[in-house]
Amino acid sequence: MHTNRMKIFLGMYKQTKNCYNVLENILQGEVMIHYNAEKRMFHLQSGNVSYVFFADRHGFLRHLYFGEAIPAQEDILYLSQTAFLGAAVNFDGATMPNDNLNAMLLENSCSQLGDYRRPSVEVLLPNGSRLTDFRYNGYKILQHFTLSEMPFPRDGETLEVQLSDSVNNLDLYLYYTVFDDCDVVVRNCKLVNNGKNDVTVLKLSSFMLDLYDSNYDTVQLVGNWAGERQIVRNCSHGGILQVTSSGRGVSSHCHNPFLALVSPYATENEGEAIGVNLLYSGSFSLSAENSSLKICRLQGGIDSDNFRWLLQSGSEFYSPAAVMAFSAHGLGEMSRAFHNFYRKHVVNPKFAFAPRPIVVNNWEATYFDFDTDKLFEIIDCAKQIGADAFVLDDGWFTNRNNDTNGLGDWQVNTQKLRGGLKQIAKKCHDLQLKFGLWIEPEMVNEGTELFRTHPEWVLHNPDAGRVRGRNQLVLDFANPEVVEHIFRKISDIIGENDVDYVKWDMNRYLADLYSPFLPAQRQGEVAHRYVLGVYSLAQKLTQRFPDVLMEGCSGGGGRFDGAMLYYFPQIWTSDNTDAYCRTFIQQGTSLCYPQSAMSAHYSVCPNHQTGRTLSSEARYNVACTCSFGYELDICKLSEEEKAQISKQIADYRTYWKLVSEGDLYRLSSTQQLWAVCQVLPDKSLARVVGLHGLILENQRPVLLKIHGLDDDFDYLIQETGQTVSGKTLRSAGILLPQVFSDFATFALHLKKAN
Repeated sequence: MHTNRMKIFLGMYKQTKNCYNVLENILQGEVMIHYNAEKRMFHLQSGNVSYVFFADRHGFLRHLYFGEAIPAQEDILYLSQTAFLGAAVNFDGATMPNDNLNAMLLENSCSQLGDYRRPSVEVLLPNGSRLTDFRYNGYKILQHFTLSEMPFPRDGETLEVQLSDSVNNLDLYLYYTVFDDCDVVVRNCKLVNNGKNDVTVLKLSSFMLDLYDSNYDTVQLVGNWAGERQIVRNCSHGGILQVTSSGRGVSSHCHNPFLALVSPYATENEGEAIGVNLLYSGSFSLSAENSSLKICRLQGGIDSDNFRWLLQSGSEFYSPAAVMAFSAHGLGEMSRAFHNFYRKHVVNPKFAFAPRPIVVNNWEATYFDFDTDKLFEIIDCAKQIGADAFVLDDGWFTNRNNDTNGLGDWQVNTQKLRGGLKQIAKKCHDLQLKFGLWIEPEMVNEGTELFRTHPEWVLHNPDAGRVRGRNQLVLDFANPEVVEHIFRKISDIIGENDVDYVKWDMNRYLADLYSPFLPAQRQGEVAHRYVLGVYSLAQKLTQRFPDVLMEGCSGGGGRFDGAMLYYFPQIWTSDNTDAYCRTFIQQGTSLCYPQSAMSAHYSVCPNHQTGRTLSSEARYNVACTCSFGYELDICKLSEEEKAQISKQIADYRTYWKLVSEGDLYRLSSTQQLWAVCQVLPDKSLARVVGLHGLILENQRPVLLKIHGLDDDFDYLIQETGQTVSGKTLRSAGILLPQVFSDFATFALHLKKAN
C-alpha cells in the first residue's frame, strides 16, 4: 500500500464516528471509493489524485474537488458555498436565495432548470418539452464494470451513482472508475427510460466537470492529413467557449478527442494540468465554457450534431468512456499519467509491454506495382537487414492496381501473386519472418461484386447522389449483417494465409449519413451505430485471432484514439514519414498516447511527402522512439546502407524497453530543436535523442536540461564517457555540440554508474 494511502487509511480508522462506509471496501482490498453517509459525500482516490463530490439537500450532485490526493476523512463541504445573485432563477423546491443552479459546481446539468450553461444531458420528451430534473437516488460500488459494445478499461473499481427524474420516469447513472496505480478517473453515463413512452436523446455527455476557477489555458491537438495532432495552446478568455470536435464520423486527422486545461504559467514540468481523452472513435465534441461567474465547465462526449437516439420504453443508452488525468507538475506528468493508464488498462495485455516486430512495409517501395518476384526480393532483403516482419500493403486483391476498384471483394489477385498469399506467407515463415497484410474492411468500390450484389449495403441517401472519397463508398456498419459478412471474408483471408500481423486502414470520412437498414426515426443514430459496428468487427477479429498483432490506420493518423488502442496496440501515426515533420506529430501525439502506440517508420529520401532529405541517423533517431519499422525499397540500398540499417535494428532491440516500459520526458519542441528523454521506471537506463532544425546565423551550442533521471544517481554518458549526476543533468544540463548543417541529430545513452 502506498505511504500516503496508509496515512489516509489510519486517519479513517481513527475517525469512524464520521460515518464513513469503508467496511465493504476494506473487505475488497485497498480503499479507493469512500462514502460519508452523513454528508452524502463521495471521495474517490485513484493513484495520487482525489475526486470529491456530494449530493446536496435537494438531491443535486455537486462537485467539490479534483486534484492532488487529500485525506479522505476530511470534510470539505465548505467548498460548496454559493453566493446570492441578482436575476437568479431558482428551481422548484428551492428554499434559500442562493439555491441557484447557475452558480453551483455540478456533476451533471439538466436543460431548462435554471442552469444557463451548456447542459450535459438533453432529452426530447413526448410532449415536446426538454425539461428534465435528475436528483440523487442512491449508489453502488461495482468491481467488474464494463461496456458490452464499447471499449472500457480493465481492472478498475467503479462507483455507480443513480439520479432519477420522477416526473418523466428517467434514470441517469453516472459512473466513476478509479485505479490504484494510475492518476486518472474514468467517467461515463447511462440513461434509462422507465416510462411508458419513447423519448429522444439529443445529448448525453460522457462527463462534466465544473471548476471554480476559469483562469485556464486550453491545449488541443489539431491538424490535417500528414500534419496530425499539432499542439495548439489558447489563452483563457472569460465567457469564451473553446470547442474541439469532429463531425466526420471518425476522430479524424483534424481534431483529436483530447483537451487539456492548464494554468497560464504551466510548462512541461510545472503548473496544474487537467487532461481529458474520450475513449471514442467517432464524431465527438469536447468543450471548455467559462461562465459569467468565472466558473469553467469542461464536458464532452458524442457530438450532438446529427445525433438523435430513440430511447424506447424500457431501454437504455450508454455514453462512451472519458479518461480524466490530473497533474500538479505540468503537462509532462499529465502525459505520463495517460501513458501509464493506457499501457496498463487499455492496450491488450498480451501486447502492451511485449516487443513489437520491426517491420518492412512495401507501400512506399512499390505502391500498387508489384508481383511475387518483387515481393520475394523485398522479403529476402528484410531478412538480410534483420527485420522481424514483412507487411504487404494495398494492391494484393482482385482488380486492385489503383485505388478505383477492388475494395469489398477480398479475393487474392493470383495474376499478380502466383500461388496467392500463401506463397508470400510461406516465404516469410521459411525465413523466420512474420507475415503482415493490409486490409480496408469498412469500404467498397462501386465496380466490385459486393456492390453489384448489395448496393443497399452502403451509407447513402436513396433520394440523392452518392458522396465519394478516394473513389470509395462506406459500408453500412450500422447493419449487423454487413459486419458479419466482412468478418467472414477477412477471417478467411487471415486464417487461410497464416497472417501474423494486420494493418487495418480506413481512408475516408463519413458524409451521407443515411442507413438503408434503419427506419426514418432512427437515422440520427447512424454515425454512432457505425462506430459500434467497427468495434464489433474489431472485437470479433481480435477474439478469433488472439495472437495476431493488429495495427490501426486511417489515411495515416485519422483515427488515432484511445478506443482504437483497445483493439490495436499500435496505430500508424501519420502518412507523413518525413523525420522533421514527424517530430511535431509525435510530440503532439505524446501529450496523450504512449510512444509504443505510435508506429513510426524510417523512409526513403528525398521523402515522398515533402521532398526533404535527412541523414540516415536523423531518420532513425526520430523513429526509434516509437514502434519501429522501414517504409522504403530496401533492395535499392547499397550494402553499406544495409549494414547501417542492420546496426540500427540491433540498437533498437537493445533499447526496446525504453519504448515499451519507459517514461517519456519532452525536453524541447521548437522549429530549432526537438528532443526527448526516455527512461526506465527504475531510472537505471535512459536515452536522449534530438533533431535540430534549420541552422541560423551565429548559432551557438544549445544548453539542454535532461529531466526524468534520478537526482541521486550518477550516470555514465556512453557517447562522451562522462559520469554526471542526475541532479546536475536536470539543473545545469549539458551543452550540445555546435552544429553546422540543417537537421543535425544526436543520441545520448545514459546508464546508472556502478
